[in-house]
Amino acid sequence: MRTKTELYREAKRRVESRRQRAVTEAVARRAAALAAIPGLEAAEQQVRLLGLKAVQLAAQGASEGAVADAQATRALAQAELDRLLAAHGYGPGSLEPKFTCPFCQDTGLAKGRLCECVGRAARELRREEINAESPLALCTFDTMQLRYYPDRQDPELGVNIRAYMGETLAALGEYADAFDLKSANLLITGNAGLGKTHASLSIVDRVLKKQWDAIYISAQNLFSQLERERFSDNCSLLEAVREADLLVLDDLGTEHVNPYMLSCFYDILNTRMLERRPTIYTSNIVDGQKFEARYTEKIASRLAGSCEPVLFLGDDIRPLLHP
Repeated sequence: MRTKTELYREAKRRVESRRQRAVTEAVARRAAALAAIPGLEAAEQQVRLLGLKAVQLAAQGASEGAVADAQATRALAQAELDRLLAAHGYGPGSLEPKFTCPFCQDTGLAKGRLCECVGRAARELRREEINAESPLALCTFDTMQLRYYPDRQDPELGVNIRAYMGETLAALGEYADAFDLKSANLLITGNAGLGKTHASLSIVDRVLKKQWDAIYISAQNLFSQLERERFSDNCSLLEAVREADLLVLDDLGTEHVNPYMLSCFYDILNTRMLERRPTIYTSNIVDGQKFEARYTEKIASRLAGSCEPVLFLGDDIRPLLHP
């Protein structure tokens, strides 16, 4: 996972490469048109000269009438050029570069600021990163079907599981729709195969669409990669998960625990708390004592005190999805 700076740098390169491609294609179209249309170059030159004359007259303080006449003469020459192009199958502006973004013309800058098209490209890159290690493209709340949850009472909570999960998933959908930097941290727990990862990715999908930066990564992948980067001069992954607007750290309990892992976990947890960046943690560990024994009392209490608990109920739905 790249940092925001790395992501936006690559996104700007993508936008600029689109511009270069558009310009190159326009040059090729114009070369083909010049070869096929007699008089095209002279007609274009005439339009340019007349346009320059109108600008010069205005700069020299000529009368409004003189400037208007010059502009009208240029417009007639442009109309004649358009007719010449149309006679050979070229529409108006067909020889100009076809830029993807009309606001910055694929420069990445609009009105002196980074164009929104760069932000869109950055979020596309983030999606590509997440899709590389998860089924983000397949995960939405619409594909979470309540029929997979049993229509019976939970013996411990005394609630109907299907109705309870319907309310839980609806609440998570509302969380995603209303997401901002004031959103709560969530600790989603429940037995394996209940849809915690699917729900978390569904939140990420919506948050990215709301133009926030979101990172999804499994605990196993995160801490194994941090271990590999431990003695590297550039630990960009740690910075990326610290600074993301939303971090989903999935499947706590699957990673290898050692002192360095616990140090990294506390660093991420504490940094994001202090900087008020929402985090969603998921785990199959539903027993608080087991959680504390695995991650230490310091981390467990910090996590419990900073997160709203979300409990998933039901039976493993994976056999229903892949019979």
